[in-house]
Amino acid sequence: MYPMDVVRALRMASASEAASITTAQLLRNFVQSHGIMGFAKQGVLPEIARSTTMRVISFFTYPLIHEAAFGKKPSEGSLGTKMAAGMAAQLPAAAAITPMENAKIALQLDSTNRFKNSMVLAARHLWQRGALAPWVGMQGCFTRSAISFGPYIATLPYCNSVTGPAARRVLGDTPLATTVGNLLGGLGAGALGAALNCPFDLVRVNLQKQAMAAAEKPMSASQIASLAFSPVAYARVAAEIVAARGIGALYLGLAFKVMHIGGTGACNAASIPYFKRLMGVEREIF
Repeated sequence: MYPMDVVRALRMASASEAASITTAQLLRNFVQSHGIMGFAKQGVLPEIARSTTMRVISFFTYPLIHEAAFGKKPSEGSLGTKMAAGMAAQLPAAAAITPMENAKIALQLDSTNRFKNSMVLAARHLWQRGALAPWVGMQGCFTRSAISFGPYIATLPYCNSVTGPAARRVLGDTPLATTVGNLLGGLGAGALGAALNCPFDLVRVNLQKQAMAAAEKPMSASQIASLAFSPVAYARVAAEIVAARGIGALYLGLAFKVMHIGGTGACNAASIPYFKRLMGVEREIF
């Protein structure tokens, strides 16, 4: 899935450029800077760290939040309670992953190779500006994740209830049918979450892109705090993009986003039940 994430980042980041750039030109520029293997390795280490951390926190805290807030297991909840708990689970996840998200963006957009694909060098670029600087764009990380994971985790059981029986009709009542049904259900739920959160993720990417550029010079504490936590700063980036490029610019990279997150959602839906059985985990996750 990672090459799709690289293309998504390139496409989304182009929304704040003065002139429109085609996907083909973005890919040519990227290959000139990093080679064809850059799609597999440029920024992949912070992505592995980020995505692993986010999924562990999200799937661990979601059932706990649902039970604490609504007094019942997720399977006993409604679409609304599942969505609310899923969205709330993204607050601790966003706090944990934002520094890694910034390092990944810095490496994916590093057209001059100044960071030499080093997560440490990319992270240091913000750390030098203050203790909170690595958390610039946290409000965007939370917003995009909440609007993706909430609908995903809420609709996953319903998607599985459709794809599971369909897979069994074709493949019989077999483990393969269960896996295929989970994959297809996760794909559908993941694609829905990706489609809903695309504009919010695009604004987050461009906010963090602007913050990385601002970090070339000393930054004040108030500037860092605004870029990290202010919804006004987040909305300002969205307004600038819409004013310059139109509302359609908020959906740049949508196809790559759906492929990336849809595929990831499919893998989560199929692999989590398997690893639960393998490790003897009885607690309900979704």
